[in-house]
Amino acid sequence: RQKSNARMIIIDPRYTDTGAGREDEWIPIRPGTDAALVNGLAYVMITENLVDQAFLDKYCVGYDEKTLPASAPKNGHYKAYILGEGPDGVAKTPQWASQITGIPAEKIIQLAREIGSTKPAFISQGWGPQRHANGEIATRAISMLAILTGNVGINGGNSGAREGSYSLPFVRMPTLENPIQTS
Repeated sequence: RQKSNARMIIIDPRYTDTGAGREDEWIPIRPGTDAALVNGLAYVMITENLVDQAFLDKYCVGYDEKTLPASAPKNGHYKAYILGEGPDGVAKTPQWASQITGIPAEKIIQLAREIGSTKPAFISQGWGPQRHANGEIATRAISMLAILTGNVGINGGNSGAREGSYSLPFVRMPTLENPIQTS
């Protein structure tokens, strides 16, 4: 980060030691609403043509109508879901996301534009989003940011996941002898 002068934006309900003053911006979010935020970001990226369409066309199945398998239902793709053309009929606008996340719509729009116009962008999630009911929805949503922007498989980008993205030092407790006789 120091070599690249990259901006670090932390989105977390609490201001924690994760950033500890090293972040450029902290955006507090209502706990468990990460997927709604990503959907609002995706809405802006899609409607403002900030997605990497060439990457999506080449590597992704199900982003839009042309990448859907023949057996998939009409408007059963990701883009239709985000734009409100899918089965639920709800457009995932920044205003929609703001009501759920507590993040102002203007901030969601600004963040979407920044992510959508920055390449490479290293998008990573912590270990919190998946530790909620339906947390897998949030983790898949966060990964979609890296996919939408074509930051998968490039230097300085990643898949949007945490595991394997980088190494964290863990302090290990020494193994002690068990004083209890087990046999």
